[in-house]
Amino acid sequence: MDTQSASALIPDAVRIGEWTFRANVFRLESGKNIIKLEPRVAKLLTCLADNAGTVVSREFLMEKVWPGTIVGDEAITNAINKLRKAFGDDRQNPRVIETIPKAGYRLIANVESLVAIVDEEAADNAHPAKSRWLHSSNPYALIFVVLLFIVALWSPLDLDGPKLPVPDTSVPLLTKPSLAVLPFDNLSQDPAQEYYTDGVTDDIITRLAINSELVVITRDSSFFYKDARLDIKAISEKLNVDYILSGSIRRSGEQLVLNVQLINTANGAHTWAQQFSYTADDLFRVENEITQSVITALLNKPPNDFSLKPLTMPTTHTHAHEYLLLGRHHFYKFASKEENIKARNLFREAIELDPNYALAYALLGWTHIFAAMNGWTDDRAITLKRAEQLASKAIDLQPELPLSYYVRGLTYREQGDKFIEALGEVETALKFDPNNANANVLLATLLYYAGRPQVGLERIKDAMKINPHHPYNYHFHLGQAYFVLRQYDEAMDAFQQGLASNPAAERLRVWLAATYAQSGDIDNANWEAEQVLSSNPDFSVARMEKSFHFKDPSELKHFTDGLRLAGFK
Repeated sequence: MDTQSASALIPDAVRIGEWTFRANVFRLESGKNIIKLEPRVAKLLTCLADNAGTVVSREFLMEKVWPGTIVGDEAITNAINKLRKAFGDDRQNPRVIETIPKAGYRLIANVESLVAIVDEEAADNAHPAKSRWLHSSNPYALIFVVLLFIVALWSPLDLDGPKLPVPDTSVPLLTKPSLAVLPFDNLSQDPAQEYYTDGVTDDIITRLAINSELVVITRDSSFFYKDARLDIKAISEKLNVDYILSGSIRRSGEQLVLNVQLINTANGAHTWAQQFSYTADDLFRVENEITQSVITALLNKPPNDFSLKPLTMPTTHTHAHEYLLLGRHHFYKFASKEENIKARNLFREAIELDPNYALAYALLGWTHIFAAMNGWTDDRAITLKRAEQLASKAIDLQPELPLSYYVRGLTYREQGDKFIEALGEVETALKFDPNNANANVLLATLLYYAGRPQVGLERIKDAMKINPHHPYNYHFHLGQAYFVLRQYDEAMDAFQQGLASNPAAERLRVWLAATYAQSGDIDNANWEAEQVLSSNPDFSVARMEKSFHFKDPSELKHFTDGLRLAGFK
């Protein structure tokens, strides 16, 4: 049988310069050179090709390629870079994609539509269930193809398949008053004081979050708007909150002036505002007054003693708290081994000044867990044990500090054989801090590791509501829950959204490869595995078997079988 008679017509192929782009199978072809594109990269190229010769803004690309998803500008930049690499294009002397500063991108290569002919094998790969029906021996095949072409003209192709459910931001998350604390502005002349204003914001978020009668947006999402040029109304709509707390701090020597205002987002009115003049020794008193005033304004009643007790006097040593604020500034970057070490050393300095500083012990323990999770330690077991000891020390010093239980729960999860203990710890953390999105994610992972993936899935969705601008690992855990539930399309979309935020995250590609494989898409599974192995040739399935602690061995096998099908060894 010749190629022409064994082929199927694909109406969405276009010629871009010397390349043929087949959007339905995410492929670029030039002669024998065939390059497989990631689905979202292919969708971005479709947007550029549909608007060839005109400037396409980053905002337009974000809306079309990542609809309903919150990703940073780096997602577009990374996708553009992958296209340039595929085309062999040069940013400085472009032949295909041109960057227009402060405007967007323009596809400058010649583009022409094709009714492309692909061989039967390509059609099988794209639509395995349908391709046998489309065989030319079937008398209805040509009629079907013509109808398919007509439908395609009226129905834009969705390259990404089923969409990930996103929180409905058109209604309140809960019936409780909701609040976001935006990063306070540093009005001091010294930019090095940024850590202090960020630290005060962190303290106030933590104090407000432990009140179970409020919904408080997490630090991750609040700090997404640090230095943002959006107005309060726009931010409140994106975060879906009833109130915004904002402020500024001016520091001159030992004297500080803090201005703070609570804004009703429905009408833009100031519900409460105040100015505080104080010294560093009075910081905790000022934070308490702010917290109490906000709670009184939102709930129309004074807070009970418990709502303030855990952090009323975290330390009696002012300089110890300064070290902690600076250490937390480095740690919350979650950037690298070096930043983690800087944070660890500063937390140790805080403990040296105040050996009874519970929060410093908890944060120090967290740096050890982060090192263990990222492979920044020669002995993972010892590092986790040290983290457990530090968290336990924090609990002994301050039994109602939520972070301590979260940290100890993390150590139990990472040790792999303490599910019941880990569940107990995270439940206690949520008892003291119901707005802790990370604790909800931790609980979710424990639930799907323990065989309750549906309940875990709902917990992750709750965490995403509390933390709308969640980091990429939320999508990672969401994808894991869907994978365990055998909902592969949803798992793929979750992992791909995580990669849009952090393309370098190896574990996302690993799980995406296993998902493709278990869904029967071996080509895409192999492609993802190749990406991992190209940057980490020492990757092994045996190492993965020790990293994920499913209670049911069959669930671990489900994952590792997927890895082996994808081509990992």
